[in-house]
Amino acid sequence: MDRLNKVKINSISSKILAGNFGKGKYFGYSKKKVISLVEIKSNRNKVGFGESLVGIYSPDLYEKNLKYLSKFFLNKNLKDALGICNQLQRNKFFYYSGLLKSILASIEIGILNLYSMHLDKTLAETINILYFSNKLRNSNLVKIYSSAGSIKSNITDLKRDLYKTKKLGINLIKIRIDTGKKYQNKIKLIKKENLNFAVDLISNTYEKNRNFSNMKKFLIFINKFKPRWIEEALNVNDLYNFKSIKRTGSLNFSYGENFNSFFDFWNLAFYYKFKFINVDISHLTITELVKLIKLFKKKKLKTKIIFHCWGGIVNLHTSLEFASLLGTNIEMVEFPITDFSLNNEYVNKIKIIKSKADLNSINRKNQNLFYRSMLKKKESNKSRKYEFKF
Repeated sequence: MDRLNKVKINSISSKILAGNFGKGKYFGYSKKKVISLVEIKSNRNKVGFGESLVGIYSPDLYEKNLKYLSKFFLNKNLKDALGICNQLQRNKFFYYSGLLKSILASIEIGILNLYSMHLDKTLAETINILYFSNKLRNSNLVKIYSSAGSIKSNITDLKRDLYKTKKLGINLIKIRIDTGKKYQNKIKLIKKENLNFAVDLISNTYEKNRNFSNMKKFLIFINKFKPRWIEEALNVNDLYNFKSIKRTGSLNFSYGENFNSFFDFWNLAFYYKFKFINVDISHLTITELVKLIKLFKKKKLKTKIIFHCWGGIVNLHTSLEFASLLGTNIEMVEFPITDFSLNNEYVNKIKIIKSKADLNSINRKNQNLFYRSMLKKKESNKSRKYEFKF
């Protein structure tokens, strides 16, 4: 580890990429989807990549604010750089949550990827050494679920998603439902195909789509079909209603993909008592996720983590690596199967055994090798026009 004191950060830059996505069937997206990456180069000619969730929604803001944050890390060695991540998060006025916190999460991922390459370790091994004193057991198999099923899709589209899910060897799919439209046949089709399923309601929580009555009717209907969980059922401003909807049958609920502070997730687990929390590793820093996991263990909370992955493969692979350490604290990792030209090579290459991703089927110690198809895409200012539309 001492030899890393001489490994310093030479440059930090953004890479804004757009890829073909979902054939225009996904709420908020055109036929393309944008992701925002940070590229961190060391003085030893190695490169680490990180990704931020907010970059999907505004690559322009990501790029401008990354430039501001970069000045804290340039010419610092890797150990000091991680210390700066910790130090910045103590400033609760700017880095407690929100945009800068999400960008900081991407920088932290990039630094840890550099760490891993210089140590010749997997990302999971590096996290285990740095944050858990190498005491956690690393599993090569990580539970995943298939994520697709747009609210704009028809039955034919859903049949394709179900077929692809089965072909990949996954037995649980999460679909998205518009509670203001007919959804009954979609649910019946999934049950007919003998797949387990979860439902994401987040598109119903945007201001123009909010309808508490429709949501309640949906929950009453869905209860008899026994979904694994219902995700993001409420707008943040409506969370006070969670106790009332929690009494709808025997449903399990998950929440939190738009949160990125330790306190937010602690509230969801300890006070609201969600069975699952949706953590996005490209939005909440690894530093704070580690603190959260340690507190869960200390308080013996049964709340489990479902990693939210709806960006690029930096997000997905980082989530799988971290999840491989968590044992009983992890439920599953979201595995997006929607056609996305920046992700397709990775999704199709990784081996899946009985709904578990086999991390040994890819070169874990040099993640840049399987980023190659994504990184071949030429960066373009046109990428900005594909940002998510609420």
